Amino acid sequence: MIRKGIVVKNENNRLLVCFEKLEMCSKCGQCSNSRRQEALVSVVGDAKKGSVISVEMPDHRILGLSVIMYVLPLIGLIAGLLIGSTFIQNELKLLGFGLVCMGLLLIVVKIIDNRLRTLPKWQPRLIETIDNQP
Repeated sequence: MIRKGIVVKNENNRLLVCFEKLEMCSKCGQCSNSRRQEALVSVVGDAKKGSVISVEMPDHRILGLSVIMYVLPLIGLIAGLLIGSTFIQNELKLLGFGLVCMGLLLIVVKIIDNRLRTLPKWQPRLIETIDNQP
């Protein structure tokens, strides 16, 4: 996936890039409380503040990240409910156990995210800088 964005900040060859949200994002409704129509992403590269750049993130990496972010916590919740149902009779305590297991896997997701953030193949990459035309 290649997208164009505007460099908001450049600090130590780390660009903070602002992208317009994709059209499909508006249909999701998960960010309905947010009035912002941009997404900020950190990209390795060198460009001036205000420059328009093209950024690439391979599609299979995006799919992999989606699985990590959404499926792992769901697996934690379901596993917690299944395991907890064998020794917890109270439904409220069972739900609490499932939520704790989901929380533990959210911590695992954060650890995985921190690890993948250091690997170049998982980072968005700067393809080109497009000069601003007056």
